[in-house]
Amino acid sequence: MNPLSCGEFLAELAHGSGTERVAVEFESRARSVGEARLFAREQLSFWGLPESDDLTDRVLLVLSELVTNAVLHGRMRPPGEMETVSVMLTLKRGLALGLMVTDNSRQPPLLGRPVLSAHRGRGLLLVQAQSDGWGTSARCERQEPAGKTVWAYFRCPQLSTPPELMLRSA
Repeated sequence: MNPLSCGEFLAELAHGSGTERVAVEFESRARSVGEARLFAREQLSFWGLPESDDLTDRVLLVLSELVTNAVLHGRMRPPGEMETVSVMLTLKRGLALGLMVTDNSRQPPLLGRPVLSAHRGRGLLLVQAQSDGWGTSARCERQEPAGKTVWAYFRCPQLSTPPELMLRSA
């Protein structure tokens, strides 16, 4: 069997039957990074991923980087006005787990090459290193660009349907 391409993983996560999805919005502010991590940790646990699992650690690290970038670089409204960042997690058991972070900026993220002494600028390098694929796409409203979504996915064939969920669906 041939390995799936990045596009095939994304198609399965976006449109595949049996894909589980959950989404939430956070206010675009620094403390939302921790709130997003807590949300994701609880959802991953609900889906059966152990808290001390390598996959859980990788997903939470990538989510932190993407939400941080959305808060720092995706804000388009003036200070003092409320703005949100959206987070969606998707799971196709036996295949992959995906995450998407959406903000209001149309500027695509840039994968940089920070100098060794830099204290910032490594977030997307971490996303690239920790995920099995990542990218960005424009978000449109009424046929007009209205922001962007940055996504990442993680292969997780070891995560199958938990026995208690199998019993409920029978």
